[in-house]
Parts: sequence; C-alpha cells; structure tokens
Amino acid sequence: MSEQAVAQLLKIEQQVRCCENATDLGFIMVNMTRSLVEYDQAAYLVGDELSRLKVSAISDISLVDRATPFSAWLEKVSSTIDGTALSTKAHPIDPTQWPAELSRELKEFSPPFMLWLPLLIPSKPNQRVGVILLSKAQPWTDKEIGLLQHLASSYAHALQLFTKRSGVRAWLSHLVSRKVQWGVLSLILLLGFVPVRLTVLAPAEIIPKDAVLVTSAIAGAVSDVLIKPGEQVQVNQPLVRMDRTEFQGSYDVAQRELERTRAELRTAEQAGYVDRKRKAELAELESQVELKTIERDYLQVKLSQTEIVAKKSGVVVLDDPEQWKGRPVVVGERILSIADPANVQLEIMLPVADAISLASGNKVTFYLDIDPLNPLSFRVDHSSFEASVTPDQVVAYRIVSDIEEGTPPPRIGLRGTAKLYGEEVSLAYYLLRRPITFVRQRLGL
Repeated sequence: MSEQAVAQLLKIEQQVRCCENATDLGFIMVNMTRSLVEYDQAAYLVGDELSRLKVSAISDISLVDRATPFSAWLEKVSSTIDGTALSTKAHPIDPTQWPAELSRELKEFSPPFMLWLPLLIPSKPNQRVGVILLSKAQPWTDKEIGLLQHLASSYAHALQLFTKRSGVRAWLSHLVSRKVQWGVLSLILLLGFVPVRLTVLAPAEIIPKDAVLVTSAIAGAVSDVLIKPGEQVQVNQPLVRMDRTEFQGSYDVAQRELERTRAELRTAEQAGYVDRKRKAELAELESQVELKTIERDYLQVKLSQTEIVAKKSGVVVLDDPEQWKGRPVVVGERILSIADPANVQLEIMLPVADAISLASGNKVTFYLDIDPLNPLSFRVDHSSFEASVTPDQVVAYRIVSDIEEGTPPPRIGLRGTAKLYGEEVSLAYYLLRRPITFVRQRLGL
C-alpha cells in the first residue's frame, strides 16, 4: 500500500469520526471514497442481514428519492444478490446471474463493472449494517477491493453507533426468520380453536323489582307533589295532591241538590196526610233523593281521590317533582312508583348490532360507573321479544337480570356497563364475529 493511499485512508477515517449522524456518514461513504479508489457512481443501502436493503445515499445526489426508477433498480439488484451465498463477502458482481429484466436495465442505469461491498461490524462479523454498491467502466483489481474492504470495516464500525439495535429490535429481528414465522402462524391457528365464552357489553341501569305504581285515579292537573325522590314513605302517607277546584264545586252543587230534594220529600210526606195527590208523589221524590245521594257520594269519592296516598311502604322512585306541578294527567297515568330498596333488578339495553344468543340464567357482570373496580353479579331473567328504540335513538333489546344471592343490592337508578356471557365459541369466531357480520350484511356472503 502506497504512502499516498495510506494518507488518504487516514484522512477519510478522520472525516468519519467527525460525523454527527448517519446522514453525514452516508454522504462520505458514497462521495469521499472516490478519493481512495476511483469509480463512476456509488450507492449506500441500509439494512441488516435479516431486513430488506433500502437506498439511503447515492453519489453526487444530495437528496435520495426511493420512488425513482434508478433507486428501485438498485434495490432489486441488492435483493437478488442478498439471497446468494456471496452476500457477506466483497466481490465483483456478475450480471449474467441476474434475471433477464435486470440485465437489460444494467446499461441504462450503471457502468458494467459493479462491486458488492457489505458493511460488517468488525466485532460481530455476522451482523450487517448496510451495503455499498460501486460501479465503474473498468474491472476491479484485487488491490482496490482490499482497500475498500478495510474502509468498509471502518464505515461499519461507525455506523453501528447510529444503528445500534435495541433489545426489542433484536428480539423482533428473530421473528423475521422463516421458522419463527411458521411457528407463530401455527400457534395462531391453534389458538383460533380455543373455546371461550362469547361476551358483549351494553349500557345498564338498576331498576326496582315488583315496584308499586302510583297512578292518577282521576283526570285533572297535579297541584303539588308532597314527597321527594328517594324518600322513605309509609302506608297511607300523602304523596300527590291533585287540583280539587272542579271536583269541590261539583260536590257542593250535588250536596245542595240533595238537600233541596230531601226538603221536597219532607214537605210531600207532611202534605200526604190530607192530600192524596201529594202522597202519590212520595215514591218519585224518594227515587230522586236516592239518585242525588249516589251522585253526591260519587263526587265525594272523586274529591277524596284528589289526594293520592301510599299503599305500600318503601322508597319513592321519581324524576323531578317540579316537572309534575300543574301538569295535566289522565286516568291511570303513572306519576311515580314505590319500591323496596333491597329488591332490585338490572335493566340492560343490548343494541341489535351486538345481540348474542342468551338464555335464562346466563351470567351478567355489572360495572358501576361510580365504582368500576367492584363489579356486581347478576343472572339473566328474561328479555324482550322485539327490539325497541331507546331514548338515545338506538334499536335495542331489553334484558332484565336478577341479582345473585349474597350480592349487596346497589341503589336504584345507578348506571353502568353490563358484560353479558353467552355460549362457548372458538376464539377465532369471537374475534371475527363483527367482521363476519359486516361482510354478510353488506355483501350477502
């Protein structure tokens, strides 16, 4: 090796030590190497021994575009050579071993004599950090190849600082091997047949069980609600007071009419002793008194129904008392309900899109919004036959579940998310159920 070559080699290595990143080093590799060995063009392709080589730097070009035909051709050439036994050695490339398409494009993209120069880490000769492709119009000499191999070792030593593999990356690189790929694929196929319980999530709410509905016995307007939501009430405790103005007026009129008819009856009875004609009117007046009494008693009952009382002790289930004041109601309209706080159920609105096959007794796990870390256990009791539209405009089935024995009953009105457990299916079906449903609904397959 001549003194000039040694000096130039030391100069290049000095420049390599001054590089701050892999981009600067790539520029030196494809451009400054020409000062040691003459060539027409050079390309640096990054990639380890397990990954596909990609063009990173090209001589005399500041910005590399991998979408250009030349870059694509270089990657095809590197892919062809990378699959041979000579991929780990520096050697002149023989284009006669290439596919016909690559050989035809050689004259268009490169001088005829190309050199494959792998960048192998000196301390780990089985690990590669990239490849340099050099080409020129004259054949490569052994002296030139020897100098380039020495320089390639310096390049690789510097590159490992910028492309040092982390533990995760090294682990992932082993997954690229074909044996591991087949092993992972086989494991995935086997796991696809593992039986699991089909589950689905749906919004749910705690509702009272066997609650007593408090309805209006008369048609009228609500005057006042005497209790508050969640209040504990006793039997015969007043709950709601209806507007009694109309009924009080009708009752007063009926009472006066009854008194007038009774007065006529007494007058006819007294006159009947001397007047046979007035005596004949007694039967008719007695009937009128009886009819007026029935009308008065009927209005008295209606008047008493203007105050609704509790028929059962329990907790009041009511939204907002203020919304009922002055609101007209019809006969039988529900105003509130009275429930036993220890006797509750879980109401689940399962969207039609998520519906699964459920049977009575299936397990349900309820996660409260206020306490998601302590789930409650329920069992399916029954579900609606047809789906209905929820207030959120979602078509869903109504599913009612009973709380399991030993589970502390939560407060009525609490909301959360219910997890329903269906039949056992394969893991593959569990994961692909929604995509399969989508394909069948959209494509009819």
